[in-house]
Amino acid sequence: MGCCKCCTPKVQAIVGLSSAPLNFAILIWAIAEKVRWTPFYVPLECDTPTPDGVRLSLLSMPSPYAESMGLTPGSPPHGIYANMTVSTSCFNPGQAKTTILAAGFEAVELAPNLTDLENGGFGVPYTVSARAHLAGDAVYPIGGRGEMVTVAQTAMTMENILASMTPDAIARGYSLSYARVTQTVQTCAAIFGLVSCTDVPSEQFCGSYAGNCVVPVLDSSGDPVVPEQLEPALCAYTGKLCGEEAEVHAQLSPEAMGIEVVNRTACDAALGLPNGTLCNAIEAPGVDPATLRPRAVEPAITLTTEALARMNEGLAVAESAINMMIWLCIGFQGLLFVINLASGLFNLRKHLRAKAAQAEARGAPPTLATNALDGKA
Repeated sequence: MGCCKCCTPKVQAIVGLSSAPLNFAILIWAIAEKVRWTPFYVPLECDTPTPDGVRLSLLSMPSPYAESMGLTPGSPPHGIYANMTVSTSCFNPGQAKTTILAAGFEAVELAPNLTDLENGGFGVPYTVSARAHLAGDAVYPIGGRGEMVTVAQTAMTMENILASMTPDAIARGYSLSYARVTQTVQTCAAIFGLVSCTDVPSEQFCGSYAGNCVVPVLDSSGDPVVPEQLEPALCAYTGKLCGEEAEVHAQLSPEAMGIEVVNRTACDAALGLPNGTLCNAIEAPGVDPATLRPRAVEPAITLTTEALARMNEGLAVAESAINMMIWLCIGFQGLLFVINLASGLFNLRKHLRAKAAQAEARGAPPTLATNALDGKA
């Protein structure tokens, strides 16, 4: 009996017309989620750091190397040993909170082996010239800014520095450097209010080119001296090409990274190169050819063809999973909305017709009474 009451047109109309607005609200929510996730991936927008270089005034060299460079002979250990803190601020325009975890983060600068390079190799084994770690997690909230504070310890030995200053390197106009970056990136995203976080560890090998430049002399507080004075330094000439080690070795070249030889002239005899050796006059993205001052390189990092394909594939898989959830919700709630609305209207009409029929039946005089009155007349 109770079940029959639940199946009456009135109850079914109430259920249908009550559920339809809820289905419609969820449908609108799902459409809003789709709009929010389009486009799916938006990279961080980072402030361009002030271009700078490794000042040779930090260099401790023995005689006669120091005098040949206009420096005062220094004490052992010879080389460049310094600590540096670099802060980079970025804006996150995407829909996922991004965190670069300090735990496990390490960036290692690698100097190639000169002998192997001269023999046509890739410069193995490498020598560590600097290490960097994060002072804390770099957190980039959705629609907000975050800061990455990197603490670097430079330890460029005398051999590393001389390798970048060999006559052959000077004749080329640039030197090669490598880096290896290990990090874990945590992304947290919300779909329909449900938050899910994923940690993705990665290791990238990078290659780039560097060379001579000039930078302002700094005072004891780190500000440029007045009037301005310039000193020699080693600066990044190009951005970094990153991917797996074999990919970087195969695809890294001066031309691909934007270095262009604009002129070739006879090398200075003081370099000790064979007579007739030509030295390159180059232009590079990271140095102003007129002033030799460093300039910002954009983009700072590019990916190898394979690394870019892997990144795009991973993004496509994640986007497909989210889109499937959203489209299933849109389709299911849209179908329920139509069914509940149609059922509610149909049963409402059915209920109103039944109610009208009952009212009409109650208002009509009984048949026997009517006949009796007719007989008396």
